[in-house]
Amino acid sequence: MEASTTALIVDDDRSIQRLLHDALAAEGFSVLVEKDGDWALKSFEKRKVDVVILDLMLPGQHGFEVARRIRIQPKGRNVPILFVSGVYKSAQHLQEARSRYEVSAFLDKPINLGKLRAALREALGNRYPQKASAQAHKAHLDARPAEDYAAPEEHEEVAQVEHTARTSALKTIRGDFAHKPIPELLAELYRWRASGALLLRRDKVKKIVYFRDGHPYSIKSNLLSECLGKVMVREKMISEQECERSIKEMKSSGRQQGTVLIEMGCISPHNLSYALSLQLQTKLYDIFEWSEGEYQFNPDAEMPADVNTLGLTTAQVIYEGVKRTYSEDRVRAALGPCEQLFAHPSADPLLRFQEVGLDEEESSVLKAVDGHKTVSTLVALNLLPPLGTLHLLYAMRAAQIIDLKREAREGKAEPLFPWSPAEDESRETTDLVTIPAGMPGSAQPLPPPLPPQARAVAPGASSAQLAPPPPPPQAFAPDKPASTSLLPELSGVFSISMSGEERRVRERLAGVMAAMKKKDFFEVLGVAPTAGKDEIKRAYFGLAKEYHPDKHFGSYSAEVKNLAAQIFDLVSSAHDTLVDDDERERYLSELASGARKGVTDEVAKILAAEGKFEKGEELLRNRKFKDAHSAFQEAVQLYGEEGEFHAYLGWSLFQAEPSSPQAAEKAVQHIESGIRLNPRVDKSYLFLGYIHKALGRPDRAEKQFEKAIQVNPDCIEALRELRLLGNKSRPPPIKK
Repeated sequence: MEASTTALIVDDDRSIQRLLHDALAAEGFSVLVEKDGDWALKSFEKRKVDVVILDLMLPGQHGFEVARRIRIQPKGRNVPILFVSGVYKSAQHLQEARSRYEVSAFLDKPINLGKLRAALREALGNRYPQKASAQAHKAHLDARPAEDYAAPEEHEEVAQVEHTARTSALKTIRGDFAHKPIPELLAELYRWRASGALLLRRDKVKKIVYFRDGHPYSIKSNLLSECLGKVMVREKMISEQECERSIKEMKSSGRQQGTVLIEMGCISPHNLSYALSLQLQTKLYDIFEWSEGEYQFNPDAEMPADVNTLGLTTAQVIYEGVKRTYSEDRVRAALGPCEQLFAHPSADPLLRFQEVGLDEEESSVLKAVDGHKTVSTLVALNLLPPLGTLHLLYAMRAAQIIDLKREAREGKAEPLFPWSPAEDESRETTDLVTIPAGMPGSAQPLPPPLPPQARAVAPGASSAQLAPPPPPPQAFAPDKPASTSLLPELSGVFSISMSGEERRVRERLAGVMAAMKKKDFFEVLGVAPTAGKDEIKRAYFGLAKEYHPDKHFGSYSAEVKNLAAQIFDLVSSAHDTLVDDDERERYLSELASGARKGVTDEVAKILAAEGKFEKGEELLRNRKFKDAHSAFQEAVQLYGEEGEFHAYLGWSLFQAEPSSPQAAEKAVQHIESGIRLNPRVDKSYLFLGYIHKALGRPDRAEKQFEKAIQVNPDCIEALRELRLLGNKSRPPPIKK
């Protein structure tokens, strides 16, 4: 069998990772993904890599340093390297990169996939993959029994799905794919903002897709062929031999397969997280192949607290599924006779501004949708290949981002976006950019090349070297004074409960909401009281896009989502009131009488709860555990939908009463409640792990630390604890 061509993508932006992975996988590449320089170098040393796509702004090691260290290795001297940067863009940078690091191309962000493919073809020549090669590799993998790659937890998932399918007596919403294909079904659930479980059956295949607020977030399947081992071997993340060794070790030790692979040095924590995400996508996109089968939706189904979630909006899922599975004949049949139909932007901003994750070329097609161009005209523009344009138009129609109508729009053309994606990018990032040395605007050039006498790169560190060992936590001691911390080494670990980016977004939205509380509807939209309907509409569409619920979908904080939703609802209410003549007159009368329409009490509670939570964090940092517990209690009472509040409530209780087994069990219950509300907070699992460890339950502790890493591969505390627990579980070496 012909060896596949492997690309190593190094970028810390998850959306760019997904964009590049999907684009290259569609071309027939095997793809490795890393988010930092250290693990990128380990993957390069361990794997066969044919080309490296390297972002220059990486956490830890700079991209230039990674390139230098690749070049000084014998296997890296002739490997094509493509630099990617949103900052280094001048001709001088390109010239220096080529002379110093022998890069094949220097690509700007946002990445143009057409330019990327052209650069790869030029760099690889006849080594550029043929799709037939990728299909042959998949056929080779499929020839192996799925059980060879299936971990015990995947057999448990099969049993769970089969049990649910047998005992399900859903009488809510049901249908079949012959009458409603999966893209349209997903769009319908999005419009309902549905939460619940969608059971799908086709012959012996059964799957359950769980939804929250209209977005698919988790999926379970009875197909062992979609197990994690199959996915990782197919994606060339690990070899077949490594997969077999990991399953053997997992069965003997009781540890999860991912943890074993990390300890074996086969994958990074980040690549494990990425593989789990790809596994979910494999299960989901398979459904788009189904042209027959039936579905049932149960809005009352119990939601599993799954650690691994899709992290994709409904519109992203629809478009990616259509691209992957719809042939030209199938997409033309789905669109019907549409060549002379006019493509209109949706009139509903909730549908119109869904997050789709388009690249520059795809965005250019949607920007051309203005109500005055037919489908045949959009295809003829050649902004994408004809099939690509049809894929995009069908997916966008299914998601109801656009409509296809017999008549053109009356009056002047109206673009789908009020501003271009490039303008949108600059709006969000301008106030965040700091220009370090070597970038445009800095007086310093690129870093100097590595001197010829530089030492070779040392082999990758073992799993035991992931983090230096800290002082071990104190054992559970009933007579321990309640005034001290049970785990003193954690005093500075939890000072910030979420990422700086999420905290910044949350604070910004809270500030916007607080300011809007003091404004009338004209001030909310930023228009004068004399503004006409067109001006009000333009202002509304701009704000609706900025505060669309999908805009903050990537954040798992319930506060962030609710704040954005409240702002979206408020600007929508302002628009609906001011464009209706009768409602506008009534509202003006209310303003004249001194009355104003305000925001709901829920927003005020969110803001108050946030204040209590921040107070609790400060008290926790100062080791005032009982006072912190009281503050977190108030936060939960004010706003009980935020899982993070419950997690910190439990942790502060445990710290406040370290000598009480009853308090420890109550703390576990609080944290588990938080996980049910939001399973994507790594600190929740970390807290549980430390509590179980202190209570003398190392097996339970280990499982929680494993989950913390799956949620956040950069959770160094969990990596450290797994290493310590792993060392304790191994028998000592036999002395000869």
